[in-house]
Formats: sequence, C-alpha cells, structure tokens
Amino acid sequence: MSQVDNATSPLDDVRELARRPSPADPSAAQKVYDALLGMGREGDFGRLGDGAAWLAKWQQRYPPRVEMPTLAVFAGSHGISHRGVTLSSNESTREKVDALREGRAPLSAIATQVEANIRVFELAIDKPTPNIAEEAAMTERECAATIAYGFEALEGEPDVVALGVIGAGIGTAAAAVACALYGGAPEYWVRPGPQVPTEMNQQRVAIVSQALKTHRGNLSDPLEALRCLGGRELAACVGAIIAARAQGIPVLVDGFATTIAAAVVHALNPQGIDHVKAAHVTRRPAHQAALERLGMTPLADFEFNTGGGMGSVAAIGLLRTACAPFLAQPAGK
Repeated sequence: MSQVDNATSPLDDVRELARRPSPADPSAAQKVYDALLGMGREGDFGRLGDGAAWLAKWQQRYPPRVEMPTLAVFAGSHGISHRGVTLSSNESTREKVDALREGRAPLSAIATQVEANIRVFELAIDKPTPNIAEEAAMTERECAATIAYGFEALEGEPDVVALGVIGAGIGTAAAAVACALYGGAPEYWVRPGPQVPTEMNQQRVAIVSQALKTHRGNLSDPLEALRCLGGRELAACVGAIIAARAQGIPVLVDGFATTIAAAVVHALNPQGIDHVKAAHVTRRPAHQAALERLGMTPLADFEFNTGGGMGSVAAIGLLRTACAPFLAQPAGK
C-alpha cells in the first residue's frame, strides 16, 4: 500500500493500485469444478458451485472455506438528505450505527448467526458532505484519504469481506455516480424500489440532474465522478474493493450503492473487480441495471427492497454451504 512517488494528484496512488496485477489462482477454481464433476453432472450445483470456485480462486486454496468472514459497514451522511430525497435522515443513521454497535440491529443478529466479524466504520456522520447539486462532495485529498480508510476493512486478514453501507441520501448519490459512469437519463438510474413516493423520486431526479450540470466537465474520470457526486461511504467501499484485490481477498457487494462502488473500480480497470461477487439483487430496478453493466450474476434474489448489508452478510451463509461438499475431501485431491 505504499505511496507512489511524484504523484501529481492525491488520487494517483488509487489509480496505480487499482491497476496492479492480482494474486488470483485459477487452478484452485479448476479443482473445484473438477471435484464437482465427480459429485454429479455439470451444472448440478449451479451458482453455489460457481461461488465455491470463485472463493477458491481468490483465496488461492483448495478446498475453499469461510472461516474468518468480515462484514464491513460504512456509515456516511449527505447534505442532500434534507432536500426531500430520502425516507431516512442523518439522525437515523446515528441510531442505526448505535444499534449495530450494541448488537440490537437485525443485521447484528444475522452477522452473529453466520459467524461474521461485524465492523462499523463511521465516516464523519455529524458532518454531512456538501449538497452535490451545488459543490463537490469531497476534495481530492478527502476522497483519497477516505478511500485509504476503506483499507481498514481488511484488518485481520479475513477470508471474505461482505460490504454494506448505511446513510440517508446514499442511493441518490450513487445514482448520480452511475449517470456519470454510464450515461443515460437521471430517471433511469434513480429508479427506486416500490416503497418510494413519486414526489420523492421526482426530487431525486431533480437533484441528480442539477448535480450533473454543476460538475459537467469533471466527470469523465471515474474517481472525479466519485469525488464530485458520491459520498464518503462509497469512497471507503472503493478503497476496500481495491485493497482486497491486491491482497487476494474475495468481496461480496450488497445493494445498489456498493455495486456502484464496484463500478467505479471497474471503470479504472475492467479486471479490477474479478474478485467481487454480487450477493443478491434488490427490488430496485437501477440495481439490476448496474449488475448487468458489470456482467455480475447475483448469488441469490432475496427480493429485499434495499441493501444495507443484509444481502451480503446472508450470502456468507450461502458460501459456507457452497464450500461444504469439498471440506470432507483431502486438500490434495
């Protein structure tokens, strides 16, 4: 994770790290598929078989196993949250963080059930990012520092990392970043789940449209799009994804926002998210659209309205199941 000498921008180190070769081991994945053929017909294990092969490739071992999983939840706050774009609030974000840390949240119980170490990272919740319709969410230095902060999700060398984000306004910011990365009308990327009122959705579209106009000319670079339109939680997820690839740690992304964080990394390096798998797909149409852009097939369809870490931590249990057929076999087979 060393700094690159003579960097002209605080974000240059991020670009360089995102493009480094990975330590993946395709032969470990092939051992999984070979073993599966000995257990039944090709395709019998479906997405679970693919999940086991993906784990083996990035864990660089056969058989694959999930022994030290981490759920990393990044909590942020946005200035646009007071502009009628969210059913939540920055105050409720604090309540959610407290509930997670005290073990009172449903997510805490699920993490305990799948034996995942849950780590909650606060990203200046009491200091919301500026309104992206008027100014950039982060300075270059702040964006680079927050990306680097995301590296801390890998402390303890977990064998798989599940990502989640919480915070009012995250979905709208992620929609703005998606517009910058992929083009298309704001209405397409704002498309919410079924619980969002029409008036709120219209306000989201208005905020994203104005933000794209405000930052026009600065959005062709994916990290600049993140800096101008995203949030600290998205930046931290980008950091976790990039650092995990360098260390050979597989990553599960959750809902729309974490998928867009992966999209930023993909825009920097199309091979930069080979170690990332979608845990599930939410009922938010824009989430499905983002997964399609990235060529990601989710492990499951839980029909959740949103993300927040529920899907990615539940997928840890699925991956444990995927690994079970191999663990009784000798490692050398």
